[in-house]
Amino acid sequence: MQNALQLLKYHLWTLVLFTWSDIKTTLIPVSVLGLGTAQVCSPSPILNGVKAVFWIWSILLQFNINNQAISPEEDAKNKPWRPIPSGRISLRNAMILRWISVVYCCLLSFYLRKAVLIPSTLFTCFVFVYNSLGWDRNGFMKIFMLAYGYPTMALGAVLVAECPGPAPLAEILDWKKFPELIVFALVIATTVHTQDFQDVEGDREIGRNTVPMMFPVSSRFLLLFLLPLWTTFIAAFSSPPIWLGAVYYGLSLVVAVRCVLYRSPKDDAWTNFFYSWWLSCTLLHLCFYKRQANALFSQMDGSTTQMFLPSRLGPLLSA
Repeated sequence: MQNALQLLKYHLWTLVLFTWSDIKTTLIPVSVLGLGTAQVCSPSPILNGVKAVFWIWSILLQFNINNQAISPEEDAKNKPWRPIPSGRISLRNAMILRWISVVYCCLLSFYLRKAVLIPSTLFTCFVFVYNSLGWDRNGFMKIFMLAYGYPTMALGAVLVAECPGPAPLAEILDWKKFPELIVFALVIATTVHTQDFQDVEGDREIGRNTVPMMFPVSSRFLLLFLLPLWTTFIAAFSSPPIWLGAVYYGLSLVVAVRCVLYRSPKDDAWTNFFYSWWLSCTLLHLCFYKRQANALFSQMDGSTTQMFLPSRLGPLLSA
């Protein structure tokens, strides 16, 4: 019995190690956005929240098993503690596990809520295209796929966390109900290359061509304009507390200025650290926006988006 428990603990920790790098950068922020924008489901909001976080972790596991099984040589050099290079699991077994994870994620999604099967399937397509077709090695394709993948995860989390209703699938997944996810996708598409500055040398060695490599100067100066612009736009329609808005603006300026003035790998690592905090503040502001929309929705009849967009995002998204 004790040996069985030790074996179970070993394999569970192996699964955690597959996703370890993404807990801080993906699991936590996407969970914040998903749970922060979903309508509270009574009488079990905590249980639904736990289910949503577990669902995000599960599809992240699917992505990471696929990614790490396809490029074990890269991990052996940069992250030798991961399950495959460290010998916790063989490459053959990892290849088998990646197909098991696809079936598992589909079954889990269907069990949690039938509508969740849609973002789960879309994310599985993302995993295949991103890893198997090599889109992660092209700077523009990588950015496009990240702008597609992150909101897809957040959409699934929202669907798991909120109370299921009798509405038809087309109404549940109406894109006009999720303007915050559209904004999130655009923010990722235009700023996420900030994370690639620190990895230019390593990416060059393995043949990956990122935006900072293609446009080493203009990609930095572009952020000097885009980060304050996004901050102004998002703060304008989310109406945050004054102190949070001040922190948000401050972080945008810190990241923007650092991108231009401080360019060593160590400096870029710190810039990425501040960018992660700026992105987290972005998600908090989007949560403030959606909470205001949900509050109005609870008091009035009709679509949240139809009520709230005319005064906030209508000119952009309600056309």
